[in-house]
Amino acid sequence: MIHLKKLSLTQLFNLIILTQVGVSVLSIPFAESKHSGYDSWISVCIGGVIAQAIITIIYCLSARYADRALPQYMNNIVGKVMGSILNMIIGLYCAESSLMVIVSYSDVLSRWVLIRTPWLVLVGISVGIAAFIASSSLRSIAVITQNIMIMFFIATVIIFISGIGKGDIRHFFPIGSHGMGAIMKDALPAFWAYAGYELLLYVFPTLSYRKKKDVFIVMTAANGCTTLFYMLISLIVTFNFSENQLKVIPEPMVFILRQFRWPVVQSLDIVFMTIWLSVTTVTAYVYLFLAARYLSFTFGKEKGNHAVIVWLLGILCFGLGVFGSDRKVIFQFSSYHSFATLVVIAIIPSLLLITSITRGKVGAR
Repeated sequence: MIHLKKLSLTQLFNLIILTQVGVSVLSIPFAESKHSGYDSWISVCIGGVIAQAIITIIYCLSARYADRALPQYMNNIVGKVMGSILNMIIGLYCAESSLMVIVSYSDVLSRWVLIRTPWLVLVGISVGIAAFIASSSLRSIAVITQNIMIMFFIATVIIFISGIGKGDIRHFFPIGSHGMGAIMKDALPAFWAYAGYELLLYVFPTLSYRKKKDVFIVMTAANGCTTLFYMLISLIVTFNFSENQLKVIPEPMVFILRQFRWPVVQSLDIVFMTIWLSVTTVTAYVYLFLAARYLSFTFGKEKGNHAVIVWLLGILCFGLGVFGSDRKVIFQFSSYHSFATLVVIAIIPSLLLITSITRGKVGAR
């Protein structure tokens, strides 16, 4: 059984936050400062606002078919053929997202912590853990994620403590001097960092709630927490580095952690990245779970062996992940992933909602 019990809204809150945050935490605001410079924290904030707009669209679509998951009602909106195609696209995107997280964090670990560890080992262990958890029921995944939330809180405290050291408040001024055009250009890369809330399209019928609007409130709260978390990191990094430094340091947060001196713990960066590994694993196994479910519906095997599909996808991810040791491949992969994210989590749900409203299609209320 894929669904054993209903998920609580608290579990949804945890799932959304930990699926949203991932490897991008270490790089913020590198990609978001290319045009806006030390105004990048504004771009990060705007990215959260854009994400909230997409969440609203996804909620409206899901609420119209509250008794079913997206792959179950896709055919009702666009027909069987197009529905199967879209389910396959979303399923492949989820598998690709899981691979992207695994390869990206393995790259960080291989450059900063486990320098002599073979690439195959890093990718293999990450895929193995993600596939093992993703082969479980959604309820089990939610419980595991709820426990990992403790690690997220610990990591947040570490980030805050390490960031209050030496810095320069003048790095923030004058605010907005780069102009709204530059800030908006960097808002799109910031928006990509918020991906993960599309999980609602599948889990909505498994939620336990009194009113549908409670789900929207929880989704908004989760996205708000992620936005505040990203802004905290962006402000800390901007406080510690000049604008020129921001544009040449791919993982500024790691530099801050490495420079911080604490008598109790040495090499705080290694401690943080070890803890953060559990958080990035959440994103990997959630997307791997979704990939298996969407592809099951694509081939008409809704009640097929979920674990087998997950492990097959895991083997495929491992095979492709072997080529991720080349950083040029990762950069090319990242560019494709960004485009795919825009299509899958923004364009497709928007078109489905518009089509559903136009054709008057709606599920049980």
